[in-house]
Amino acid sequence: MSNDQQPDPTAPGPQGGWGGEYDAEATAFIELPGGYRDGTGAQPLAAPGHGYEPPVIDEPTAPPATAAATMDPGATGQWTMPFAGGAAGDGAPAAPGHGLRPGQAAAAMGQGAALAQNRRPAAELPGHDVPPEVWTPEQAGEPYPPAPVLDPPRHADADPVAVPPAPTASHSDHPEVSYVLRVNGADRPVTGAWIGESLLYVLRERLGLAGAKDGCAQGECGACSVQVDGRLVAACLVPAATAAGSEIRTVEGLSQDGAASDVQRALAATAVQCGFCLPGMAMTVHDLLEGNHAPTELETRQALSGNLCRCTGYRGVLDAVRTVVDERAAAHEAAAERQATPLPHQRSAGAP
Repeated sequence: MSNDQQPDPTAPGPQGGWGGEYDAEATAFIELPGGYRDGTGAQPLAAPGHGYEPPVIDEPTAPPATAAATMDPGATGQWTMPFAGGAAGDGAPAAPGHGLRPGQAAAAMGQGAALAQNRRPAAELPGHDVPPEVWTPEQAGEPYPPAPVLDPPRHADADPVAVPPAPTASHSDHPEVSYVLRVNGADRPVTGAWIGESLLYVLRERLGLAGAKDGCAQGECGACSVQVDGRLVAACLVPAATAAGSEIRTVEGLSQDGAASDVQRALAATAVQCGFCLPGMAMTVHDLLEGNHAPTELETRQALSGNLCRCTGYRGVLDAVRTVVDERAAAHEAAAERQATPLPHQRSAGAP
């Protein structure tokens, strides 16, 4: 439709083409093509409910079963199964494999295909009067699948069969060594240890000395500090086998006669949170005071620089070191005065 044929939207009243009002009462008529046959005599396009009755379509009668239908299960008619065994008392043919063992079901399916191809009736099948449960492989036309091989029963007088032991995996592919560590003045044997085990691992896991803590396993936190031959080391970096024959001192060895040392008592008196770093700090302070009896605060800070504390801080540790230094100095002065002042019986004996 060209532009000249377009209706005028401003023109009043109904117009041809698009536009205008919808007429609900209007009726549409369609002319049927020639040769249309209407057997009912009703109007061709009458809707149901207006006197229209649809024509009755007679259902076609199913054709009788033929030989082709017997051969092709998909064809029209009844499919004659090559074996009996339907539902009890109804005479209906059973489905393939119904009531059969796995091997017999496959044999029955193969036999049905062979009969359909040769167009032989089921009555001529060898063993047709034998129930499916007792068919033999020859009757079914296909051998049974191989049965599982079971162990024969053993008699009481039969020789027992020797069962080889299951292979056991080796404990470790690494060489194992045994040595003796001298820890806190006592010899502690270590046997069957991997040669690469750290001194920290041996102290904690093999000897039960859990004072040294496993903080970083890289020698950075100082939580595993111990003394080996009087030298402060990180136990996580020392192979335990190399410390054999050396004198090892842990935080458990700081106490004397079961009583905590002055360093341990001073550190325990400070306000701490988790306390994870205190054993390593105790070892560091002991090592510091053994070589420097009166360290300054700067020297103390330098000594503690290898011990990391992530919660409490270092102020309490510095105060504890100062407390220990003052107590030791006071004890030393008191001992010196006692030595300088003679006892009464000594003065009387030495008088002229």
